[in-house]
Amino acid sequence: MTKKDYRSCSVGQLIQAFLDVSLSQSHAVDEDDHGRYNRLVDDYLALVDELRLRKGDQRRVLRTLFDHIKPQVRLNAAIATLAVLPDEARETLRLIHARREYPQAADAIGLLNALERGTYIPE
Repeated sequence: MTKKDYRSCSVGQLIQAFLDVSLSQSHAVDEDDHGRYNRLVDDYLALVDELRLRKGDQRRVLRTLFDHIKPQVRLNAAIATLAVLPDEARETLRLIHARREYPQAADAIGLLNALERGTYIPE
C-alpha cells in the first residue's frame, strides 16, 4: 500500500485526517473488517509521524480528541501522545479500560501493562 504524503497539510488538516482515519477504524471494528482496519494503520502511522516532525512536535494537538465519543478515536490519540503527554494519555487509556469499552479496552489495558513493565517505551 502506498504511504500517503501529508507534508503539505496544515496541523488542522492533520487533526481532521487523524479523526477520519480513527473513525474509519472504528467502523471497521464495528463491521469486523480486520483487513480494512489494518490497511488504515499505515495512514495512522503516517499522520502521527507528520505531527511528530512538525516544529515543536505537534502530537500534543491530539489532546483535543481525548474526550471524543468513540473509544477508537481516544485510543489512537492516547497512543500517539504517550511520549509527549504521558500522564494525560495514560489516564485516557485507563478510562477506556474502566468504562469497559471493548474491544478498545483490551488494547488499552494491554498497553498500560506494557508501559508498567517497560516492554513498551513510547517515542
